[in-house]
Amino acid sequence: MTFTLSQWLGFESHRRRMLLGDCHRAAVAARGSHNAYISVVDQLAPPVADGELEGVPFAVKDNIDVAGMPTTGGSPLFALDVPDVDAGVVSALREAGAVVVGKTNLHELAFGITSNNATYGPVRNPLDVSRVAGGSSGGSAAAVALGTVPFSLGTDTGGSVTIPSAFCGIAGFRPTTGRYPSDGVVNLSSSRDTIGIHARTVEDVRLVDRVITRTGPTVGVPDPADLVLGTVPSRYDDMEPAVAEATHLALDDLRASGVTIVELCMPDDLTLAAEPGIALVFYEAERLLAARVNNVRGQQGPVDIADLIDAIGSPDVRAIFESIAATRVTVRAYEHARHRRWQLRRLYEETFAAAGVHALIAPTVHVLPPRIGQDDTIDVNGRPQSVFPTVTRNSAPGSVAGVPMLTVPGRSTAEGLSVGLCLEGRFFEDQQLLTVGDLISSILHR
Repeated sequence: MTFTLSQWLGFESHRRRMLLGDCHRAAVAARGSHNAYISVVDQLAPPVADGELEGVPFAVKDNIDVAGMPTTGGSPLFALDVPDVDAGVVSALREAGAVVVGKTNLHELAFGITSNNATYGPVRNPLDVSRVAGGSSGGSAAAVALGTVPFSLGTDTGGSVTIPSAFCGIAGFRPTTGRYPSDGVVNLSSSRDTIGIHARTVEDVRLVDRVITRTGPTVGVPDPADLVLGTVPSRYDDMEPAVAEATHLALDDLRASGVTIVELCMPDDLTLAAEPGIALVFYEAERLLAARVNNVRGQQGPVDIADLIDAIGSPDVRAIFESIAATRVTVRAYEHARHRRWQLRRLYEETFAAAGVHALIAPTVHVLPPRIGQDDTIDVNGRPQSVFPTVTRNSAPGSVAGVPMLTVPGRSTAEGLSVGLCLEGRFFEDQQLLTVGDLISSILHR
């Protein structure tokens, strides 16, 4: 099952209904072979008649509510959480006739980028099962890459949609923060979190985005000669050789097609992202998770994050909770982080306005997917590096600022691994970014 959403929409309704059974069986198989799913529906719900996505299957990351199915967040902490209503985005897709096949695996509580989940197993990369699928939305990306569904929903705090998409060789879209409904999610950060989309093609992402936002079709794909992309040097530093080769070849393809690529200056972009990024999440996660726990337990009153540590299954996530409990982010530190975030947002807007580019472009991740079990350090060009800040380096600025971000599948390495290219656009110009991404994808894969 490797149909794109566009192909699904070309099938007659009766064929879609027949193929749903194949998707269900494929999801069950992917749960066993790649730990892509935490749960698969017992019986597929009948689709809404006459919706534009009638009978199209999709998967949902297991920190997003689907009525009647547990929302575990990939953690024993929420194993008994069974919501009564869908998250807003899920509701919009079901109203259009799409059918939920199952809930996908993730890095526990979305607090990591490997999706090496101690309770539900590590999500295995479909391109190399010895490597991670990325995170935290690893299961959602793997479910699409394996062909079990044409699209899926993930969530993104600091690259959790764009990174797994790059590692698994598919398209992944993080909309401008606040553009999609945010209800019905086990959130970490009110400042940074958003639901995002995984799909096999950028065209498919555009279709799902239009259903969620109820926006009309965008203008046609521009001529390559009219497209201007910007590169920021910090995003190209210290690339692994295979990533560097694939990235530069892809940029050469774009230039050969008439695309103009210019180098931009965004001073301190990585520093501005790193400083507030963790403080925002730690301060907000403590409060958001406590509120979710209260809701699940049907109680009111304070919940101390230190009391939740014993219920965490994954050692790396448990260590994060211990760190939050031991060194609480003060109100003053939180306000400073918010100030730095606004500085970063201003830097993005000033850069786009001054340069006149349509989007920024860089490798989504400057390293290849780590091996499963490499949760703490990886070797980068002969030096041990911490996994989390290394893998999220290029996605941190855009996700802290909240700009729309799109991973476009790029060239493959000699080992068959994927090197994705990340496009970043201006605030709330998501449709233009998707249009640009569609053009770039057509150039790279013609």
